[in-house]
Amino acid sequence: MVFLKNRARLVLSLAALACLGGPLEAGAYCTTRERIQLRNEGVPPVEIDRLCAAAPQQGVAPAAPFPQQMPRPRFASVCVTNAGPCPMAVAMPVGASCACYTPWGAVPGVAQ
Repeated sequence: MVFLKNRARLVLSLAALACLGGPLEAGAYCTTRERIQLRNEGVPPVEIDRLCAAAPQQGVAPAAPFPQQMPRPRFASVCVTNAGPCPMAVAMPVGASCACYTPWGAVPGVAQ
């Protein structure tokens, strides 16, 4: 008996809110718990949808602004030394240490 009173009270309160222009008309909705309670009490799904008309989308996160893009690293094509420039065999970031190999040995430089 208590079960029927609770069900009737819930259905009547939802219907009254809908008729009186309460929160249901103002964009409010039934919570998931209320929907489950109505379903468990035997209210048909069509009636639940009618009573809880403005249900929000669940599980949708607000759109985040796009993160700013990181600048692309620039890669050098030449190693510049005191003895002169030489082509680089391996791509390196600009400003990295490099070396030019000569018949007399390696000469240190900076990638540019």
